[in-house]
Amino acid sequence: MDRILRAGPGWQDAIADALARAARPIPLDERLLPRTRDGEVTRRRFDRTGFPPARPASTLLVLYPGDDGLVIPLTVRHGDLRAHAGEVSLPGGSVDASDADAQAAALREAWEEIGLAAESVRVVGHLDDVWIPVSNFELRPFVGTVSQRPTLVPHDAEVTAIVELPLAALFDPDVIGVEEFEARGLIVRAGAYRYGGVRVWGATALTLGMFARVLSTA
Repeated sequence: MDRILRAGPGWQDAIADALARAARPIPLDERLLPRTRDGEVTRRRFDRTGFPPARPASTLLVLYPGDDGLVIPLTVRHGDLRAHAGEVSLPGGSVDASDADAQAAALREAWEEIGLAAESVRVVGHLDDVWIPVSNFELRPFVGTVSQRPTLVPHDAEVTAIVELPLAALFDPDVIGVEEFEARGLIVRAGAYRYGGVRVWGATALTLGMFARVLSTA
């Protein structure tokens, strides 16, 4: 895994191989799951039979060499938005009728949100789908690599900033902690990544946690 973290020779092929060999379903990192006030992990189950068919969505977890190894760009949403204000996420969104497939949607969203050109991305695989009950989205996380650090800018009106998360931070136990915060009018206690003044939780954190599990066996 050290070769991947430091963007050593063949790092893109190594990530593709790790994804191809990953056992499915990929185990979730329980440190990132919601918790009770007593600190116990809770796996609240939603009965999907009571929901309409989930809307397809996709996201792009893309990696490229930074100053000290591979980094993952995250988007910070404007704080004055009506939905998900100030939240941090991977580039992504719903699959439109005009998209050829979910992968095309992830690449389109990455261009629209952070100015990442689709032709520069090598899609090397995907992680397990994440169902988001509160919005009833079925999210497919794709993993992509870019050989050199791109010039990224917030393109979407909803994105206020781009934060580069070092891949190595996913393996730092001090980066993950349990926090209490408000979401959609509810008080939530859950594990979150804390880095560079931002907090990553929910579906994005679970996606990053899955990816870390995959790489831990590489």
